Amino acid sequence: MNASTSRFNPLNVSDQDRHYVEQIMLDVKRRGDEALLDYTSRPKPFDNVNLSKDKLMVSRKELEESEEYLQSDVKKAISFMMERIRKIVRFQMKMLSSSTFSDNGLKYCLRFHPLEKIGVLVPGGRAVYVSTLVMAAYPAVLVGVKEINVLTPPRQDGSVNPAVLYAAKLMGLKRVYRCNMVAGVGALTFGTETIPRVEKIMGPGNRFVTLAKMIANSYGVSIDIPAGPSELVVLADSSANPRFIALDLIAQAEHSPDSFLALITNSKELAESVEKEFQELSKEYGLGAKVNIYLVESIEDGLEKCNSLAPEHVSLQVRNPNKLLNKLTTAGTVFLGKSSPPAVGDYVSGSNHILPTGGYAKVRGGVTILDYLRIVSYQYFSIKYLKKVAKYVKVLSEMEGLPLHGVSVESRIERKTTL
Repeated sequence: MNASTSRFNPLNVSDQDRHYVEQIMLDVKRRGDEALLDYTSRPKPFDNVNLSKDKLMVSRKELEESEEYLQSDVKKAISFMMERIRKIVRFQMKMLSSSTFSDNGLKYCLRFHPLEKIGVLVPGGRAVYVSTLVMAAYPAVLVGVKEINVLTPPRQDGSVNPAVLYAAKLMGLKRVYRCNMVAGVGALTFGTETIPRVEKIMGPGNRFVTLAKMIANSYGVSIDIPAGPSELVVLADSSANPRFIALDLIAQAEHSPDSFLALITNSKELAESVEKEFQELSKEYGLGAKVNIYLVESIEDGLEKCNSLAPEHVSLQVRNPNKLLNKLTTAGTVFLGKSSPPAVGDYVSGSNHILPTGGYAKVRGGVTILDYLRIVSYQYFSIKYLKKVAKYVKVLSEMEGLPLHGVSVESRIERKTTL
């Protein structure tokens, strides 16, 4: 029953794949827009869409007309998603209110400044991912990032899905580009005639896009998270509903055939029921998905297994999930109880759905407003404070072989302007 499906881990990427992706990016550096158009036009696994240079950037007319192609309920749902994100961002901003620490002549404070220029990746392929655009770009808008460049693959007719364009319009975004995503990461890394180099790249993608982001990081462009194929681990006991679990798991399989899905349980009966339901749903919807099922002796053992996996999403479908919170410490986000399906977090909880995958939850959580801010510390010392600490600076600087550090402090106390 403990089936094993492969899980994407950036650390296990082959040298061949890494070289392949990096060469695409360096080709974009060399040839600019010409390379972007070239890779976008190539057959699968590229986009197989021929574009002219003037079509790389979505026109203002396309943005303005996008809502004409959408039903009113879709437009309302996008607005509701934005409203939920706005509330969570406001909550996060309250937690980052500036304050000053003072101590006998020392003053220390932190200030938060928005980034200047970012790139946002909006995947295409199996789904539309308007939610990803909103999750990645709207917090940036709300905290005051000055320039937001959106990249998304074109559809087969060369257009961009109107829902994506409508969301961009609602957020006031004017820089939307259509191109191949791996080559696009190269453009954001090095800049082309049309697409500028940015300070940071946000947004998820398939394993090759994730790898491209990591390579971009090595060239000095910051990234949010290596957010690759979706992951969901359900930790459940015998009280759980097997239908709910199977639906939650198969829903994440919709993102990609590379999705990592797992059930951890101490109930063999539940495991068998979930596996049966999952296989039926996978067949019904033509997903060909697989699920890992781990039978454990106890829920305590299940917690240990879950923490070791450090997955993107965890669903706790146990009798009293609140009792496990202090022990479940390594995950991108955790959904508590049977009434908390992960799909709500994907769209309308307001929490960001760009989350760490491939085990990166061991070192960080999902995207928050901190990902769009520079944190700068400011320090002031009075002469009284310098007199108090000068001897320590002198001892430490001389011990490290850097005596002028100490002299620079003593000169203030002695009011000397020359050595």
